[in-house]
Amino acid sequence: MARVAFIAHCLLNQNAKVEGGAHRAGMWEPVIGLLREHDYVIRQMPCPELAFAGARRFWGVREQFDTPLYRRHCRRLAKLVAAVMAQHVAADDDVVLIGIDSSPTMGVEFTCSSPTWGGEPNIGEDDSIYIRESGIFVEELEAELAERGLPMPRRTGIRHWFPDYDPQEERDRLVALLEGGRA
Repeated sequence: MARVAFIAHCLLNQNAKVEGGAHRAGMWEPVIGLLREHDYVIRQMPCPELAFAGARRFWGVREQFDTPLYRRHCRRLAKLVAAVMAQHVAADDDVVLIGIDSSPTMGVEFTCSSPTWGGEPNIGEDDSIYIRESGIFVEELEAELAERGLPMPRRTGIRHWFPDYDPQEERDRLVALLEGGRA
């Protein structure tokens, strides 16, 4: 039995984030370090936003991404991820998923929302908020796994964009996730 972590693309490459969105020059070391400490194999999931809108995109909220076209795009990518997850589930591996809470796409427990923002890149006042809901890709992945008769793995989201970000709380949450599997 192996330990396998499916992680958001930008945790291994912060440069995949929207312009100005990277908090590190490369990978998000706190997560990668914990995965290594706990002997997890890393599987990088694709970045749906980067593949859809490119590297020079501006940030958006869930309402902007929640379209039939973008959902189809996410479902195509989710099929690829689910196929790899299925192999690990069949091997009885311990599988976890680590996304990005605040992301309209990769949010696990939280996503960003603004019912008033129409998508203008130079908005006047940012009225976006975090709501307790998954991102579009995470929803499509869960649906794809369900169609295959597979459970959604244990999961959490990195919250480094939250205004009250607490690195120790995040570390504790990640350790609990990583140690919550079968021994």
